[in-house]
Amino acid sequence: MESKLCGKKILWNGDSICAGSSRWGNWATRIGERNDMEYKNFAIGGGTVAEGLPLMKSGHERHSVVATLDKMREAMPDADYVIFEGGTNDADLLGLVAEGETKLGEIDPFCFDGSFDTTTFCGALESVFYRSLTYWKGKKIGYIVAQKMGMSEEEFVNRRIYFDKAVEICEKWGIPYIDLWKGCYLNPYHPEMYDPSKTAEENAAENIGFYIDGQHLSPRGYDLTSELIEKWIERL
Repeated sequence: MESKLCGKKILWNGDSICAGSSRWGNWATRIGERNDMEYKNFAIGGGTVAEGLPLMKSGHERHSVVATLDKMREAMPDADYVIFEGGTNDADLLGLVAEGETKLGEIDPFCFDGSFDTTTFCGALESVFYRSLTYWKGKKIGYIVAQKMGMSEEEFVNRRIYFDKAVEICEKWGIPYIDLWKGCYLNPYHPEMYDPSKTAEENAAENIGFYIDGQHLSPRGYDLTSELIEKWIERL
């Protein structure tokens, strides 16, 4: 039975989790090729939802989801689906909530006029949804909360706090989301899912677990999560 995604157009944007690898692909390649979709993936490793964050270690400007929305619209103004992911690097770079000094941002449940501080995570994600609802009026827009990740308790906890805010923002704007963190069993602390004694290259080549480094997915990890995401997109 032919999928309702067959022949549709889809845009993606996010960080390294969404970008995947040129060697073993990502969500966009798997879902796009299975369904003969026209797709464009703007996600780049190290990317954030917010803008104005520090440069990459290479000296290059850091990719920002909110700052590339116009490029997305230019590339595919008639997209049927627009899927966003991101927040991990925001959580790592914008400050620890437990320490108080953070640019996580605030959510005003009554503000829908587009006046958001895009240098904060909350403001940037709200701006992403506000503008997307205008750019792709009447189309399917969604957000992915990435799988559990992080090999220290501090970053693990802080990332989930940011994702909880993302969920709150999705619910404010009526944006459907899939929460892989809470909604699938992937966990880097489970010994059968990630082997920290091996390098990322070894974990990727052996493809036994679901992670290559406790954060990024192996080919097997993308196989599993892409199936979950594909079924979710079909229901949008």
